[in-house]
Amino acid sequence: MPGIFPRCYSDPMGRTRPNTQSRGWLSRLLLLTLAGLLWMLVLAGRIELTGRRDDDARADAVVVLGAAQYRGMPSPVFAARLDHALALYEEGKAPLVIVAGGREDGDRYTEAAAGVRYLNSNGVPAGKLLAVGRGDDTLSSLQAVAAAARRREISSVLLVSDRFHMERSLRMATDLGLRAYGSPTTTSPVEEKPASRLRYTLREVAALMVYLLSPS
Repeated sequence: MPGIFPRCYSDPMGRTRPNTQSRGWLSRLLLLTLAGLLWMLVLAGRIELTGRRDDDARADAVVVLGAAQYRGMPSPVFAARLDHALALYEEGKAPLVIVAGGREDGDRYTEAAAGVRYLNSNGVPAGKLLAVGRGDDTLSSLQAVAAAARRREISSVLLVSDRFHMERSLRMATDLGLRAYGSPTTTSPVEEKPASRLRYTLREVAALMVYLLSPS
């Protein structure tokens, strides 16, 4: 049946041989697939290693990357990040805590406002807190943070997020001109179940690939 099997050609001895062009195309496809899988494994390794590292640095500001909030109350994932930022502030790692994150449609509070409210209720003075309530993803939130940092002459930041989120966040912050260090929270609910952590890591691999392949 034409079009289903690779076309074959006869040599002078009457034997047939497959179309080498089709075989070459399949080889290239296989190599591209293997290269893509290898790249994914490398990125997964980078995400894991960066998530295990705490830079233990001092900076001009601690920056907490937002997560879900419900009527002004941080979700458990967000609260774990905020608690870690609170500990860093109390240790004197930075004199200012910036909370990033915008608002979902229908929400009364931005993630940033909910986070600042939470930290203030836990003892951080209002004058040491800054809400940057713009951005609906990591990149746009960090772009808003970078703009606020330039206005305040902040050059170094200590980023707080979940382990799986640190590699991409640090890359983005550095690309935006910030001197960025990482301090991931170790108490996130994401860490409690291996299946949950694997799911988030795989999603992060895809997000990192999209960021790296996007035009700058």
